[in-house]
Amino acid sequence: MSQRYSSKVVGCITCGITSLVVVIAGLSKADAASMTFSISGTNSTSKNALAATAVFDDSLIKSGKLTVTLTNTKGVSVPSDILTSVFWDYGGSPLNLSLTSATGSKVTEYVTTTTGKGKNATTTTTLNTTSNVDLLGSLNEWKFASSKSSSLTGITEHYGLGTAGLGIFQGGGGQQFNYGIIGGYNTNANDPVKQAPLVNNSVTFTLSGLSSTFDITKINNVRFQYGTSLSEANITQATGKYYTPTPKPKTVPEPGTTAALVLFTLGALTIVKKKSLMAA
Repeated sequence: MSQRYSSKVVGCITCGITSLVVVIAGLSKADAASMTFSISGTNSTSKNALAATAVFDDSLIKSGKLTVTLTNTKGVSVPSDILTSVFWDYGGSPLNLSLTSATGSKVTEYVTTTTGKGKNATTTTTLNTTSNVDLLGSLNEWKFASSKSSSLTGITEHYGLGTAGLGIFQGGGGQQFNYGIIGGYNTNANDPVKQAPLVNNSVTFTLSGLSSTFDITKINNVRFQYGTSLSEANITQATGKYYTPTPKPKTVPEPGTTAALVLFTLGALTIVKKKSLMAA
């Protein structure tokens, strides 16, 4: 068999195999979806502006996981400006979720140190920053709560994540607003805010136990809670914005075309075998 002929056959085989791989990959790929809830308002106590987002993402639905990213986009002055929990409802069958991870983008805290004594004493205040902080584990701060038969205590929603107890979440320690979420510090931030470890500016949670029948568009009534009491600033966004990536255009052959590609590849292999025997 001539070298030129062999090259053509090998090229055809390669093309056939590549086409099959593309078809299979295209059929197995699934596009993820997310729901984004955004709020804005004013804290009647501090008179400061409030703004935050909660993004629910089912990219890991095949692994039974739901991710929630909670972000505070406004600076804080007092504890009631700190975002300490988020609650929501689900319009489908009750969800059986459990919190498996909670990661703060970065934790900040003002630390004051004094050197020297008496008249020679010098006080220095610095902002300590730690990135990608595990808020579970030894910190044991953020919690998940759910109630399938009735709403959670004191509110109308059935699911929630929080660092302040609020009569809903159990465990944790320290100040109730520790590791709450801020969008930076205002120039008039008070000492309780400056001296507390706070997440600046988002926490990403992973919840396991997600069913394959989960429909992300059924998440609704998302309540953003600030401070350490349910009576403090809170804003509810009933509906969110649905987003799914636009899939890249791809041609998926009909079943008959796919079968033809397989037969074509096998035929090409047979030709190579026969030509090899004739040339021997």
